[in-house]
Amino acid sequence: MNKCKWCGRHFEKSDLNKFVGGATIGILGGEKYCSNSCKHAAEEAKSPKSSPISSSRASYAYKNDIDDDDDDDDNEVELLEAQLDHEKEMLEEKQKHELRLEQFRSSADAIANINDLDLGGNNPTPEAISRQLEYCITLASSSLSEIFDLSDNSVDNFEIENEKYYQSEKVVNAAIQKAELGLNKLRLCDSKEKAIKYMAVYKEQINPLKVKQIRRKWDVKIQQEKPSKTTWIIGYVFPPILFYLIYKVINVKILLPKKRDAEIALIK
Repeated sequence: MNKCKWCGRHFEKSDLNKFVGGATIGILGGEKYCSNSCKHAAEEAKSPKSSPISSSRASYAYKNDIDDDDDDDDNEVELLEAQLDHEKEMLEEKQKHELRLEQFRSSADAIANINDLDLGGNNPTPEAISRQLEYCITLASSSLSEIFDLSDNSVDNFEIENEKYYQSEKVVNAAIQKAELGLNKLRLCDSKEKAIKYMAVYKEQINPLKVKQIRRKWDVKIQQEKPSKTTWIIGYVFPPILFYLIYKVINVKILLPKKRDAEIALIK
């Protein structure tokens, strides 16, 4: 009897191997396996090849590794995009802040220059006052030429435009008030005839500026009162809102222009 080295089952030797084994005292010709299948299994075990199961497991593991890598890459991309968006928002906020500061500085400097005008001091002359009047009129005219979009846009845009308009109005008000003080101070000049001539010239320049300021103020109000496109769309969906829109249109087209014209008529 012989024992299979693969499965451990006892089996009989073949006649040839019995003879060879006897002649060689068991050194040669001994059968080690009970069958060819056990022999092939043992040979495969000595030099193992990837079985279908192990190959599939390896493939599955590899695929999982790739998926994990892809997930990691996607997460990294999302984090990078979020970081870039945050940096962009911070940069925009910084630019808006710097713009506001620049507007504050610009208007503050202009108002400070206006306040420093002494309009000829204690001994005013028409020539000294006229130079300062020219400065005030030029500054007011330049500020009034600015255009602002205060219609129903995004919140950020409205805040920026509204701030610009507010700072511009401060400069215009300061310049016109100083110019009117200059007109009154011309009456104190010794050269009365020359002072009266200067008063007539500059009054003709200041009054149009005041009219332009009033028109701009009401234009801004009209822009703010105009219904947005979104409101019109909602009005078509919900008819009761149309009454509100009709009131807005009447206010923009009729009521506000009448108030504007009434205020302009008060200028003499």
